[in-house]
Amino acid sequence: MAQECLSILRRICKYAAHFHLIRPLEITVKLPQKSSKVLLPFTIEEQKKLQSFVMDSPTPRKIGLLLGFQLGLRIGEVCGLKWSDIDTKSKILTVQRTVSRIYLGKNNTRVEISTPKTRSSARQLPIPENFLPILRQLKKLYADDAWFLSENSRKPVEPRCYRTSVKRYLRQAAVQVVRPHILRHSFATTCLRAGCDVKTISTLLGHASASTTLKRYVHTDWPHLVHEVNRIFAISARKGR
Repeated sequence: MAQECLSILRRICKYAAHFHLIRPLEITVKLPQKSSKVLLPFTIEEQKKLQSFVMDSPTPRKIGLLLGFQLGLRIGEVCGLKWSDIDTKSKILTVQRTVSRIYLGKNNTRVEISTPKTRSSARQLPIPENFLPILRQLKKLYADDAWFLSENSRKPVEPRCYRTSVKRYLRQAAVQVVRPHILRHSFATTCLRAGCDVKTISTLLGHASASTTLKRYVHTDWPHLVHEVNRIFAISARKGR
């Protein structure tokens, strides 16, 4: 609302200046920042539902859900995967490119395939044992240079199209329909609950520093923080007796 009011005021002043009713002026106002929404991750029960949904009839597009909440990949990174990036023998997944749609001006956009945005974002990740068998089975069906999601070598699936698929899958799995980035938040939260240290989580997420992980993800797991504080000080109280 504040942004709309400021925009109207600027147009009025520009109109008045055009007819020499006032001198041209530049209005500089610092608007109040919007409070950032706390992103609620999927519960353990919802994650189980998603895993069952994927494993019941696995396809590369559905497995992209697991790459989000079991490896923490960004949606652009999932879109940028090729089958050659998935080494089922060494059990390593390599993140080395991302797909995005960039704005060129005058309502023109194009899909861009690029290296990850930071050096830390380009990373190697251990593939969880639980979905190695299905990856091995599917890998036999595709050429190494095939894009993981599109299943062909011509072009990748772009993020906005995959977001639509993800939301459809979430509805089918009967879990909350949220932005796909919540998959990544759920990965971080699950790691925290399991006692994983922040530096390790930061490395897995591809953050440039652990402070980024602390700022964006630690606050999402308030129940765990409460549990840990009570656990720690209960131990301290017992030792003090």
